[in-house]
Amino acid sequence: MPSFESPALYIDFARLPPPQVIEEIDYEVLLKRYQAKVLELRPELAAAIALEQSPTNVILEAESYGEMIVRERINAAARACMLPFATGSDLEVIGARFNVQRMDGELDPRLRRRIQLSMESFSTAGSPGSYIFHALSVSTQVKDVSAVAERGTGRVTVTIMADGTNPVPSSTLVDAVYDRLMSDGIKPLTDDIRVLPVTKIPVDLSANLTLYPGPDASLVIADVNKSLTSLRNRVSKIGMDLKRSAVIAALTQEGVQNVDIDFQDVNVGTGGVVWINSASVNVSSIREE
Repeated sequence: MPSFESPALYIDFARLPPPQVIEEIDYEVLLKRYQAKVLELRPELAAAIALEQSPTNVILEAESYGEMIVRERINAAARACMLPFATGSDLEVIGARFNVQRMDGELDPRLRRRIQLSMESFSTAGSPGSYIFHALSVSTQVKDVSAVAERGTGRVTVTIMADGTNPVPSSTLVDAVYDRLMSDGIKPLTDDIRVLPVTKIPVDLSANLTLYPGPDASLVIADVNKSLTSLRNRVSKIGMDLKRSAVIAALTQEGVQNVDIDFQDVNVGTGGVVWINSASVNVSSIREE
């Protein structure tokens, strides 16, 4: 789980306020601004501007559209300089500032996370973020990592989760992470490091729904399945618990009147991952009018 001693582990880019440098562009506002300026300089053109298809308006519309494109290009350039928004080669250039290169097959979100964690690595593997950064840098097959120290003992347990359909990593991947963390210049002299595979905690969900009259049941079920997929993606990380309240919230989509489910909280600790194998959702009844 995130350590609040290490900001790089818990700052969520999605929760940051919109940067002020990114301008909200409104074509109609630009057009009215151009029209007002023309009227200020040439009041006799008021009749032409009042006529939407006049040559004067066509020219002003083209100017407004052109300015909108320029302003959007400025917005794009501003985003390209920011870690939360940069993509592709722009993101790679930001990574170069921190000596982080894209790995073969590495997607932008994973590279962005490693860049965010890279400053932790300056202290070798002494902080949780540093262990996580170095483990993620071994292979794109490593999806998630946790690092937990037993205070006063020098023992550090690093747990890794694999990408793909099975979160439990192979012994080869575990050994590769161990070798990286034990390398000179990375391992602190006093740390006793263990690298373990994540413990998979399988879950099968089964729920019966009561719907309000009116909505097509297939559409409601489609929304529920989409919500369950989103929940699965959120909790498929080391140390993320799956609470009954979260499951019910995912099932209670528009058109659902009640949820009947036999499910108890699943708490995984620091070395486990909840793995939702399947979800069976049935419509048991329609509430009467």
